[in-house]
Amino acid sequence: MKKKYISTILFSFIIIIFVILYSQVGKASGNISDLESEKEANEQSQSMYEEQASNLQESKTALENLVSGLNSELAVINEKLSGIRNRIAEKEAELVQTRQELDEAKEQESQQYQDMKKRIQYMFEMGDTSYIEILLSKGSIADNLNRAEFVSELVKYDRRMLQEYKNTKQSITEKESKCLTDQAELEKLQSEAQEQQMLISAKISDTNERIKAYAADIAEAERAALEYEKQVERNQQAIDDESRRIEESSILEAESIERARKERESREQASREQASREQNQTRETVTDENGNIVTEETTEPYEETTSPYENNYVAGEKDLDMLAALIECEAGDQSYYGMLCVGAVVMNRINSTRFPNTLYEVIYQPYQFTPVTVSNRFSLVLARGANETCYRAAREVLEEGKIVGSWLFFRMNDGSREGEIIGDHVFY
Repeated sequence: MKKKYISTILFSFIIIIFVILYSQVGKASGNISDLESEKEANEQSQSMYEEQASNLQESKTALENLVSGLNSELAVINEKLSGIRNRIAEKEAELVQTRQELDEAKEQESQQYQDMKKRIQYMFEMGDTSYIEILLSKGSIADNLNRAEFVSELVKYDRRMLQEYKNTKQSITEKESKCLTDQAELEKLQSEAQEQQMLISAKISDTNERIKAYAADIAEAERAALEYEKQVERNQQAIDDESRRIEESSILEAESIERARKERESREQASREQASREQNQTRETVTDENGNIVTEETTEPYEETTSPYENNYVAGEKDLDMLAALIECEAGDQSYYGMLCVGAVVMNRINSTRFPNTLYEVIYQPYQFTPVTVSNRFSLVLARGANETCYRAAREVLEEGKIVGSWLFFRMNDGSREGEIIGDHVFY
């Protein structure tokens, strides 16, 4: 009757656990739904700002291409303007030379004219060489004709030279006029080029200001998108934490029920064995000091184990390296016993039906160990090799089977979770 009463209480306890679990899962599902909705809204906002930043970047790129084109155009104008300035300088030098030649021609013309005047004046004013004397001289006609021809040739030479200098002066004057005209045209071209230069420079300056404005808008849009991205990450982290909490609760409740079932079966088995022993009890007959028969019952020894999970795991080739690396990442700054506790959690998961049955799968299971799935520090430690202390703890757990507790989970102890506190962690 007593056994039946205990079984009834145990069954009621299991029902209560199921009700509590169901209500917690239902509440958690609502929380996850709310978090998913918030995450979706944040993702939409993030996408909107990213698209805005992308559009602004396209506009900024178009303006930068425009500035590049304007700079090329400005370079052409600057080169053209430089050529015009060089040509103006050449014209100014040519004009100086022309004016110098013109001054020299004028001076030579004036000198030639004065020389011619003096010769004519001399011929007409001097008695022995005047035309009258030549005509009235008593010499032969041939001599007089020779003298007259000489004078005539001299006059012709003077007139010819004078005309040549006049022509030279006119040519130089025309050259001067052309130089002035060319210079005026070049100065006009220079003025036009300078106007274009100023116009393009103003466009470049204005476009650069617009680029700066776009850059500021892009930075603001990217900042907003990054903020929403972080919020999405926080939402996802909250969802993962809630999902992990639900999974942990579900596993712990299932394990609790399984343990209760095993304990009940064990008690029932013990009861059956006790009944069987009572029927087939081995009795040893001894006598006391008074000669009375004493019946002594023999019993089997009972060995209590630390972990409820049977450890039949055969380690793989890389398992020791992985377990040592995980221990260093999770408990490298904890006591040696704390390291053994982390190893015990891994082995208990391997030996539990609620988790994968290989060390690799347990370690890389999503959302379980932060250094593996979030920070990636596990990969760095695994690549360089864990320290010797962590290797020693991993060997004791993996090769010697030293499993110091029955926990399936652990986390940093922030007071939010009940369990066995060991160092900075709480195991449960």
